[in-house]
Amino acid sequence: MKLIMYGVNRDTVSSVDIHKYGLDESLRMRHLNDISRFDGVSEIVLVTTDNRNEYYLYIDEQSFRHGDLLRYLSSHTGKCLEEIILETYSKFNNDVVKHLFTLTSAANEQSESVNVLEQALYESSIQGTAGDTLTGLFKKAIEFSLSLFDNETLYPIVSGYETRTIQSLKQYYPIKEDMNFLIIGSNDSINQITKYIIGKTSAYLTFLEKNEKSKAMVANIKKWMSLTSDSRWESEIQSVELSQLVYRLSKADIVIIGPSIQNAWLSEELLDDMFEMRPTAKKQLIIDLCGSQDETLFSDYPALKYTQIGDTPEQDYSLEKIEEARTYYEEYLSSKTNEFMEIFNRKNEDKTRVLPSREPASHNVSFIKRISYKV
Repeated sequence: MKLIMYGVNRDTVSSVDIHKYGLDESLRMRHLNDISRFDGVSEIVLVTTDNRNEYYLYIDEQSFRHGDLLRYLSSHTGKCLEEIILETYSKFNNDVVKHLFTLTSAANEQSESVNVLEQALYESSIQGTAGDTLTGLFKKAIEFSLSLFDNETLYPIVSGYETRTIQSLKQYYPIKEDMNFLIIGSNDSINQITKYIIGKTSAYLTFLEKNEKSKAMVANIKKWMSLTSDSRWESEIQSVELSQLVYRLSKADIVIIGPSIQNAWLSEELLDDMFEMRPTAKKQLIIDLCGSQDETLFSDYPALKYTQIGDTPEQDYSLEKIEEARTYYEEYLSSKTNEFMEIFNRKNEDKTRVLPSREPASHNVSFIKRISYKV
């Protein structure tokens, strides 16, 4: 058994033809179902973004025909087979794993959001085309990407909102199991910070549902929990309406205000109401990623630690530190890739020893039977 990936992106296809590879939701479902029926295909996950389409497959190399997928793409795009061969790229085993790990890595300047991998895994799970192998691979890729945010050695090359927010947490208020978080705002950075927190602890997370974007992010977080089977969080994550803001502020140990928030939410009146509701004084950290709060306001509240994180790094790193970080990243990436492949190869060996040979499943019909020309 082998891991393979075939893909196209904006660098491999001309801008005139890129639309021919476009896939809406219904087409993605069709591609998953069609390709899962090819001879030798055990599992498939399809990653699609504005920049790329990538087909990740777990196959039996003895019966899978690589030409089947190329002919299928030829049929979908209306392009000749020779063009498809020139415009697609492919990877196998170790290179598949390393590529997927890098795809959403913050150390990659052209990285995609981890939401891309979650959506791909979710759709393939719904269609029943992802099994243990690809599900495990995609989970590891997401875990790898989130792990970069708190690796201090990588700070010179991983310095976005996520990293600097996590730095602030570590410096002032290390995450503990019984902590309360209040999240205000929604965007990709907030989404990833939240998933980092979920991976680190069983603290309580409350989201302020101020608009449809906030609701969509909460839905995404819950979908992520179902994908990872992380039942710890079922009773510890919730969303509330604006009317509960004062009460939730009074309970929160850490308040994170996202970069999408445009107005100064925390006023003197609101903070006074919060302290009036709170029975006893407590240490509290407020992390502001939008920069719209009045920083002078917090000088009158010694129990509150307010820190503002802008859209550019505050610290400049030397070229030497940046090079050290890049070297460490490559070693870390190789280590995690090898770690996954060791488990993958061991499981394949176990399957070979215990499973009897069997005929291909009756539903696996090679695409070569429907298109006459061969590759």
